[in-house]
Amino acid sequence: MCFPFPPQLITLWYHGSVSRQQAEAQLQRCREASFLVRDSESGTSKYSIALKTSQSCVHIIVAQTKSSKGLAYTLDQSSGVFSSIPELVHHYCTHRLPFTGAEHMTLQHPVPRPH
Repeated sequence: MCFPFPPQLITLWYHGSVSRQQAEAQLQRCREASFLVRDSESGTSKYSIALKTSQSCVHIIVAQTKSSKGLAYTLDQSSGVFSSIPELVHHYCTHRLPFTGAEHMTLQHPVPRPH
């Protein structure tokens, strides 16, 4: 289970500006349901969640949207809207992902940034 983390480790899973290929290389040696968050390479989003499934790795775009409180984040239009990426990640540690190919999964094993 990926939460609770001590506050200083809450974004242990955020890898910043790594490519899709680098994220997949990191996850290749991990167990199923391992994940990391990275900066998205697409122009449509700022972040992407790379997730190890039983078959491969999937990349889930985190969409930015506006809410009454400012910027917010969501995985799709039928899922919840969250005020921060850590809040979104925490939610999907205990709730199944709304993503084809990973709908049976939760985010379970955060992959720490390499030092």
